[in-house]
Amino acid sequence: MPVRKTRSGERRRCAKACRSCKRRKEKCDGVRPCGRCIRRGVGHDCSFSRGPSSARNSPVMSAFHDFNDQNHSQNQNRFGQDAPFRLAPAPPGQLSIDLLDYATLPKPRPSRQGQRCSRTAPVPQLSRLIQDGRGKFMFIGDSANLSFLQSIRRLVRDSLGPCAFADDPLRHLLVEATPEGRGNWISEIVKRPTPRPDPERARYLVRWYMRATSCVLNLSDEFEIQASLSRWLQSSHDGPEQDANSAIFFLILAIGAQTCPEHLDDLAEQYFNYGQFLTVSGIMEDPSIATIQAYVLITMYLLGASRRNAAFMHLGIAVRAAYALGIHRDDINALFDRPEYVVRERLWNVLRVLDLFMSASLGRPPATCETRDTKAHANYSASNDLCAIFEAVLTQVYSKRMVVPQALERISEHHRQWAVKFMSGLAVDNIRPSEYIDTDQGEREPNIGLYHLKEAYYWTIMLLARPFLIESVSRHVSQTTTAASAGTSTPPTTSSPSDHLLAYACVDSAIRTVDLLRGLVTSRSPVPKRLPFVVNSLFVAALVLGLAQFADMDRAFPLERGLAGARALLAVFGRHDAVARRARHIADDLHAACGAYRDGRARRKMERQSLLIGGLFGSVHGRGAEASPSLFGAGTQPFVGMADHESLLMLPDLAGMADMADMALPLSPQTLVFDSFDDDIPLASAVDPNLLQEEGHGVLGEGFRSGFFGLGGVDC
Repeated sequence: MPVRKTRSGERRRCAKACRSCKRRKEKCDGVRPCGRCIRRGVGHDCSFSRGPSSARNSPVMSAFHDFNDQNHSQNQNRFGQDAPFRLAPAPPGQLSIDLLDYATLPKPRPSRQGQRCSRTAPVPQLSRLIQDGRGKFMFIGDSANLSFLQSIRRLVRDSLGPCAFADDPLRHLLVEATPEGRGNWISEIVKRPTPRPDPERARYLVRWYMRATSCVLNLSDEFEIQASLSRWLQSSHDGPEQDANSAIFFLILAIGAQTCPEHLDDLAEQYFNYGQFLTVSGIMEDPSIATIQAYVLITMYLLGASRRNAAFMHLGIAVRAAYALGIHRDDINALFDRPEYVVRERLWNVLRVLDLFMSASLGRPPATCETRDTKAHANYSASNDLCAIFEAVLTQVYSKRMVVPQALERISEHHRQWAVKFMSGLAVDNIRPSEYIDTDQGEREPNIGLYHLKEAYYWTIMLLARPFLIESVSRHVSQTTTAASAGTSTPPTTSSPSDHLLAYACVDSAIRTVDLLRGLVTSRSPVPKRLPFVVNSLFVAALVLGLAQFADMDRAFPLERGLAGARALLAVFGRHDAVARRARHIADDLHAACGAYRDGRARRKMERQSLLIGGLFGSVHGRGAEASPSLFGAGTQPFVGMADHESLLMLPDLAGMADMADMALPLSPQTLVFDSFDDDIPLASAVDPNLLQEEGHGVLGEGFRSGFFGLGGVDC
């Protein structure tokens, strides 16, 4: 039967069809869900594409084809001749590529003055693709350190204009180490297998492995590892079980050689390549405890080697293997005997620590989801409970791009509970409660496991509160710029006290992070030369302290001292770590920008006060021999020009004197007795005294720390 022809006037075309109708080449009515999908019973899968696009003409491809290596020599000069990575910047304007769905995201409604919801702030929408060391584009989300850095650069540019920090040529690059000479490493290993070390050297490397990964890789106790290591060194090389053990121990030795004070980087790379080869060739396709442990160790080594994207991929294999074995479920693990139950629970805890660390620092969705009650008293793990806080911040704040009061109250309540009882969960995590540990060799070394736990706790607060800090600094920069251009005084802020409190909490945690980690380098005992978790916290703290300077928070916090401490610590780890070296350069540029801001602020203040000083003593600056009349003279008037009139307007305490510019300014100073210098003269606080309490170096008072996040419970 022939198909009836449709006239042109009767023909109906849909400008936008759903994906299912496009795939089936059927007509679509354009409604979501469309009629055909409803009739087929797949209405829940009905979705629409964003429209046709040409891959060749996309900004991603155009930027990709324009990559070149012309700045390689500049990068070497910037990071030193021995920088182990190569960068290929794209032309300006094509490096940062905002995602296409950026404009479709719901924007927060502007609130009217007086109707603003307390403790609510939008998360800056900075999801983007950036270039890695090989020229490929990688996704960086809102919670990423680089997204936070980009927000700071924009605010600094608004405040200072062009500067080295805001216009860094590497500002859109994900700096990573690129290993060289790995083209034939597999064939070389097949020809010449890596020999096992002697027992003394192996025990030495295992000790440094345990020291560097404390609280991060709690796979087993050091006594158990040393005992298994002795059996492995004395065993034969045959059998699949021995291959699995060999892969794990070679990776452990690689991390030990990577972190020990000696220069054993070549040996570490050799051990790592062989352990990775044994993992891929022997146990990769068989989900097992050994497979997960091997890929966890590979992930940790790659983090220490400044290869974060590679670590992210290998961790994904470990997580999927854990799901295949049911390790993510406590009830499944309880079906096994006690020793294997402990191993499976520890392995899940390690996966959570690595996953939440990389998800938060790179801004990518977590690969794990907790089903346990991490607050339960039985087998309470402080690190696993802290991972639950990380997951809540990422899923309830950054994934929704909004900090709502309900989520903030839940997370802060969790913070307070964790700070009260985290000491009781150190035993499960194999962390000693003391600040220092006495080793069998008679040394007194810092308890790096406790450092890892506390700095991660402060990082959760900075991660949660930094949208409020960005909002506070943005408002301050906008008001200051507007006031300077209009020649008026800076208007008072309209933010709520709760917003101020959260911004102060972010800065307070950054200062405490630097003070905490300063104990690593002040101890006499050597520390591991690569600590990626510590480097990350130092970098975040440096960014927070530098950003707070542009809101004049140095009047309440020792920002200069904290930023200097973070830079010094990053310089120590930057000797061997490419990521730490890059973070140090960023912190140096930020420190220079903060210095320029302080100089400009002092200069503006001096210029505003020069009118009154000139009225008292006269002025010879820019006026030749012209003298200013005295403010004390009866019937005399001070000289007030146009610039001086604007200076009076910019003085907050003299704003009401603008109409008095053409009349004499009376001055009746009180009698000053030198004996009064011996008395305690209270100074005016820069912030609300009800919110802050000056203590020591001027940070938040004990009432705030214990009342909001429970900060007082983790001080060293």
